Amino acid sequence: MDQLEHYIEALKQRDESAFEYIYNATKQGTFALILSIVRDRSLAEDVMQDTYMKMVASIHQYRKGESFRNWLLSIAKNQAIDYYRVRKHETLTNGDDLDALEGSQSSGNEFQLEFNELLDLLNQEEREIVVLRIVENMKHQDIAEVLNKKVGTVMWLFHNAVRKMKKYRKE
Repeated sequence: MDQLEHYIEALKQRDESAFEYIYNATKQGTFALILSIVRDRSLAEDVMQDTYMKMVASIHQYRKGESFRNWLLSIAKNQAIDYYRVRKHETLTNGDDLDALEGSQSSGNEFQLEFNELLDLLNQEEREIVVLRIVENMKHQDIAEVLNKKVGTVMWLFHNAVRKMKKYRKE
C-alpha cells in the first residue's frame, strides 16, 4: 500500500499518471460493487466514471493512513445508490451482462453466468457483501466499514447469502 499512498499524494498534486495507476489498481472491485447495486452494465460504467471523477475532486479529503480502498468504495457505493434512486422508475436488469457473456463458451464465462445467476438470488445488501468478500477479497471488518454496518451483521448477512446460493445450487 505504500506505493498506492505515493500515487495518492501525487494525484493530490494533479499528476495524471498517478490517476492511471490508482484507477488500474482499484477498478475491478469498484466496478463489481457498482454493478452489484445498479445491476446494469452500461449504468455501472456511467457510475464508475462519476465515482472516479468524485474521487479526484475530493482526493484532498482522503486522510493518509486510512484505507484508501474503503474510502473509494464508500464513494462508489454512494454514487451507485444515488444513481439507482434517480433511475428507480426504470426497470434495471442485467440483460446486457448476459448478452455480453453468452457470446463465448469459455469456462470463465460459464462461471460468470452462474455467479450472476446466484447473485440474482440475493437482495442488494447481500450482493454488496458477497461481491466485496469474494471479488475484492475484503475482510469482514473492512466490508463493515465500507457499508457502515457492524462486523457481526456483515458476517451474518454473508453466511446467509452463501447459504441461499448453496441451497439454490443443490436444487
